[in-house]
Amino acid sequence: MSKKKFTTVKTPEEIKIMKKGGRILYKILHEIGANAHEGVTPKELDKMAHGLCQTYNVKPAFFGLYDFPGAFCSSINDMAVHGIPDDTPLKNQDIFTVDFGVELDGFMTDSAYSFIIGGKAPKKTKKFLATIEEALAEAIHICKDGVRVGDIGAVIEGIVEGKGGYGIVEDLGGHGIGTEVHEDPHIYNYGNFGTGEVLREGMTIAIEPIANMGSGDITTDDDGWGIRSADGTLSGQFEHTIMIGRTKGEILTK
Repeated sequence: MSKKKFTTVKTPEEIKIMKKGGRILYKILHEIGANAHEGVTPKELDKMAHGLCQTYNVKPAFFGLYDFPGAFCSSINDMAVHGIPDDTPLKNQDIFTVDFGVELDGFMTDSAYSFIIGGKAPKKTKKFLATIEEALAEAIHICKDGVRVGDIGAVIEGIVEGKGGYGIVEDLGGHGIGTEVHEDPHIYNYGNFGTGEVLREGMTIAIEPIANMGSGDITTDDDGWGIRSADGTLSGQFEHTIMIGRTKGEILTK
């Protein structure tokens, strides 16, 4: 298999394009979330996403990527990632994770958010999701010039597993991003400080901690796409595309 392109240091103009695409992605992603309520189906929301992409003059980056059939990945409850939007109505207290990317002027951005349908859920569910979101925020904070991939993974692992006691899905992780959705390096959600590739100011990556409430072990659905927690426990994912900064990471998808 050919090696993926390693993410490059972007020019100020390229970062400007990615910021614009990231702002549009954020708007669409959270409009999907605002319309995700009990009785609505992911397929209906996928149709909405296609329409919003046309409105904002961007392309859904995942549609057709590796032959994926949706505008976004729709992962519910025990599904960790890569679910295909279907006709199953959402229910209150479902964890509905939307992983979505857009292309603008040849540059990609990628983001994900785990929504709680109806907004109400047991405290342990909210704590679980808050822990993953905290891990993402802390990982972004350390992304200054010279940071290593292992540093990012170590921060995420320390919060999700060390502090929260949850299972990191080790087979999945973040990635470089730019003119392609998936570029090198792979951004592991576990690791050791001082190890891995060195990242430089102006490089762009997607950081996406993915965890299960129980074990980090996973299984793949018969359709070859959906990946679930092996023990049936809840899964969650939060993701931002960021730029490696001089003193800390800069979020591009907001």
